[in-house]
Parts: sequence; C-alpha cells; structure tokens
Amino acid sequence: MELQAGDRVTLVLSGRSCCRRRTTCTSSRGSACGRASARGPIFRGTRDTHTFTAQSAGHLQLRHYSGLWVGSDGDYAGDPAPVNTVARGGVAVAIILGSAAADIAEALRQVTQQLAAAWFGAEVERLRAAPAPPPNWSYVLNPGPAEIFRERLQGPADGGSQPRIELHMCNEVDLLKKACMHASTAQTRLRWQSRVDRLPSAAAEDSVPTHDYISVAVAFDNGRDLTWFWSADLAPERHFHCPLPGWNTCETHVVVRSGARDLGAWLAEERNVFADRQQAIGGALLANIVGVWLLGVSVFQRGSGAAAFGAIAIVGETGGHTICEEARRCCIRSRARPQPGSRRASARRCRASASRAPASRA
Repeated sequence: MELQAGDRVTLVLSGRSCCRRRTTCTSSRGSACGRASARGPIFRGTRDTHTFTAQSAGHLQLRHYSGLWVGSDGDYAGDPAPVNTVARGGVAVAIILGSAAADIAEALRQVTQQLAAAWFGAEVERLRAAPAPPPNWSYVLNPGPAEIFRERLQGPADGGSQPRIELHMCNEVDLLKKACMHASTAQTRLRWQSRVDRLPSAAAEDSVPTHDYISVAVAFDNGRDLTWFWSADLAPERHFHCPLPGWNTCETHVVVRSGARDLGAWLAEERNVFADRQQAIGGALLANIVGVWLLGVSVFQRGSGAAAFGAIAIVGETGGHTICEEARRCCIRSRARPQPGSRRASARRCRASASRAPASRA
C-alpha cells in the first residue's frame, strides 16, 4: 500500500505467535511490526489496534517478526530464516487508510454506533487515553513499547511513597530505561528499595522456558548490562548469562534473593556494581554506567508477577546519581498467577484488567 506524508493508517491485528513449540507465545501485537518506508523507522503497536501518521511518502511494509532489531530502520540482528520450523501461529491484519485531514477517532466512533465489532470501540479508547511511559523513562527498541508501566499519582496506603509507577503485567514483556551517565569505579554501588509480592516464575529462571522475572539493571557503555533479581529457586549470588539468543552475549543476571521468604515486605538492597560485574561477567576494563533499567518478563510461562521498586540511586566515591527519588517509587502490579490448566484464560483476564486500569499523569 502506497502512503503519502500525513496519511492516517489504522491497523487491526488478530492472531497469535509461538516462536517455539509450547513456549514463548505472544499475541499479535507482540510480533507484528511495520514501517511506512523502506528505511523505517519501524513501529510496533501496544494493542491489537494501532493508528499512526505516515511521516513521509512510501510503501507500507509489515513484518511478522519476534526477533531482535539492530536499528530503528528495520535491520535484523542476524539474518532470520525464511521459515521458522518450530514456530506456530500467524497474524491477520486489516488496514484502514485515511487522509491527513481524517479524524480517525470520530470516524471509528460513528462506525461503533452502527456495528458491533469490539475493536472499533477499543481503538477509540486507545486513541483517547493511551498511556505514555513515566516521565523521564522510555522504552527500548527491543522488546519495544508497551502499556504496562504507568505512573499513578495516588496509590494505595501500603507504606510506599506517592506518586508511584505501576506495571500491570500478564503474559507480557517490557524494558523501561532511564538514561544517566555515571563513572564506574571499584566503589560504585547500586542502591534500591523493593517489595516483591509475587514472582512470575515458579521454577529456576536460567532456561528459556522459565525465563520469567522482575529485575533492576544497569546498562554499560560497552553494550552489556547487569541485572539483579529475586529468584523462585536459584540460590542467592548465583549468576548466569541470559539464556535467550541475542541477549546471551550482552545480558547477565545475578540472584539477590530466593524463595518465598520476605515476599510482600519492603527491603533495602545494595550491590557493589564493580564486584558483581567482575564476578559475573569478568574482564579488567571498567565500563561506565549509561542507564538504569526496570524489567518485567512473563511471556514464557504466560503467568504474572507483582513487585515494587522504591528509591533507586547509583553512588560512588565522589557522590551519587539519583534515579528514582523516595517520593517516586516504581511499582509493578498484576493479577494473581494463573493456576495450572487455566493459564490462557487467566492471561486473557489479566490483560483485560490491565487495559481497564485507570491512566494517570505525571
């Protein structure tokens, strides 16, 4: 489909993809990407409906792809095979093209009054109140944008501070980052407050089928990152490289706590970044810290998780860098973990609940 600059395009997606048999199943919104010209930039919607404005003239291109991108223009990380022999599923796409002057929301609202298709109303609601990432935080290219993080000005009176950033996660994945620049020395430490209510995995997280977790991480200027997380079964201080292809060369995990003890309690954590990096990654060269990440993953077992991150700071010999102040705690919330035999139904209920969660502003 040829687009002109300013054209308004609505995509309606339906389907499901599994990049491995019985594991890593994602909805259509997690595997369908597009770009409005041959050199991007690529985009990925956050729901099964998505409306965008073409920034330049070009040919609309869509791609069913769940791998890694190396740039926003749409280059792949490696050359994906034409056919994935262990993948299952597919995504159907309907395209609605409007002119630059078209009021898509109003047009869909009028159609909603005549037809019973639920997606019309869903896209009207998304256009009206789609949440943005929390202030000064942003999503990264891989895995792409989501709607699971949002800041709430007034949360429940649970001992946490106000306002807070909440994440409703069920069979989803997201990586939220906040850029910073901090020199890394042997005295550099990461401090954070956290409360983990429910772990997204019931098994050790060091394999692909069970790699569901919630963590805080630092990113280095050499392209590597180090994450700290609470494990369901792995012993504290255990470290391992990410088991996922594409991430196994750049991401390393360190277990801070394990098991069910202290779940639901606010805890203060502190890690020597240099010492953990030397132990888990190795190498004599120091790499400066260029960002702090919050991660939530629950797509492998299609479950859910609940936790909260409070004040976050990087400190060293000559001072510190505050990432999240005491009055701006970062919270992760979701529904109860699906029971065995009912994961799909529970995941659907959780996603529906997340979509109805009240939006909030900074």
